[in-house]
Amino acid sequence: MRRFARDLQGFLVLVVALALGAILLLNNARPQVSYTAPGANQQAPTSNEGSVQDMMAAANNLTSIPPTNTLDALLPPTSTPTPVFVQDGVAFSATSAAPTPTRYVPGQPTEIIPTAVATPEGPDVRRDPNPRAGQFSPPPEIAPLSLDPKDHFYFRRPVDSSANSTELFYYVYGSDGPQNQWRVHHGVDLGNPIGKEVYAAGDGRVIYAGSNYTWKRPNGQIDRAYTYGNVVIIEHDFGWQGRRLYTLYAHLKVILPNIVPNTHVKMGDVIALSGDTGEVSGPHVHFEVRVDENWYYSTRNPILWMTPYEGYGVVAGRLLYANGRPVEDQIVYLTQGRSTVDTTTTYVHPKQPDSTSWNVVSDEVWKETFAIGDVPAGEYTIFMNVNSIRFEKQITVRPGTTTFVDFGQVPLPGVPVSTPATAVP
Repeated sequence: MRRFARDLQGFLVLVVALALGAILLLNNARPQVSYTAPGANQQAPTSNEGSVQDMMAAANNLTSIPPTNTLDALLPPTSTPTPVFVQDGVAFSATSAAPTPTRYVPGQPTEIIPTAVATPEGPDVRRDPNPRAGQFSPPPEIAPLSLDPKDHFYFRRPVDSSANSTELFYYVYGSDGPQNQWRVHHGVDLGNPIGKEVYAAGDGRVIYAGSNYTWKRPNGQIDRAYTYGNVVIIEHDFGWQGRRLYTLYAHLKVILPNIVPNTHVKMGDVIALSGDTGEVSGPHVHFEVRVDENWYYSTRNPILWMTPYEGYGVVAGRLLYANGRPVEDQIVYLTQGRSTVDTTTTYVHPKQPDSTSWNVVSDEVWKETFAIGDVPAGEYTIFMNVNSIRFEKQITVRPGTTTFVDFGQVPLPGVPVSTPATAVP
């Protein structure tokens, strides 16, 4: 009996020893984690988001730009982090073969006059930022982008991917609205709530920042756009085909106090907050690209200048009458299978070689009369119905490039139908 008690005692000692050893091994294998809570004299890290939210709250009560000292305390940090784009696990780097914009050094500074006429905007009805999937826009390509030498995607989008950077589909560039009731649109509208950060689309010099836009042209004429509300205009450090480039941002709620004429900005710098100033029916960012001169009638379609989303492309094209005049204000359908992916309209009264007046100007390279942006790469059918004739093409949209469609000509009465030309990728 005593022997059994001694054996049991020894067995228990062995079990205890093994348990202690296991505990020691477990503690040694477990990583040591320490955390120090902010003390009385410490501050938890802050982000730019809080200051921007404060500025947005103040902006909602503003109808005009307050004095500089009013907004100084509301501004986010002036430094803007440089985004790092990664594709397939490798940091993006431009290839030496990719064409770059022609650099243009402006001559004498353009005369500056106090500054904002925008077109009346439609109801705030729009597709999702990514119309076909999700609530946020895909990341855009890095500007400048010219995978095809005919393209000139020189500008980043004026809002980021957490905002809506897709144009309102019912009031596109060159359109006069779904019921022909509005002024012909000279830019694109990016529908966003009040307070979204608006970014410079490229490096350049601010030549205008304010409201009640009035600009004296070199020929002495006055360019006015009072319904634009608060406006910023940038003359860019680079040009295209030896021509100056300008971008315009309108209907802004607040222009940052440091954004004044002759201020130099870099691509991606925050210049303002989106808003609803001027003549609008809802908050958005109105964005224009102007070529040659800062003038209301020198605009080009921004869709052909802003970098597409990653994996997306652009479709542009034209349809002419047999006398060479463009087919105006006609619906263009982009379909995939039995689904309509997108629609647009051909330009209203675009500039022609013999024009003495016009509304908008087609691109010098493409000579398009319509353009559709943010089209996912893939196979599509595109068509128009004009004078009871269906003009249709099968196209392949490639990412980062423009697919051009020449529908040929609409015959005049008594003239045989010509075969439309083949789509040009």
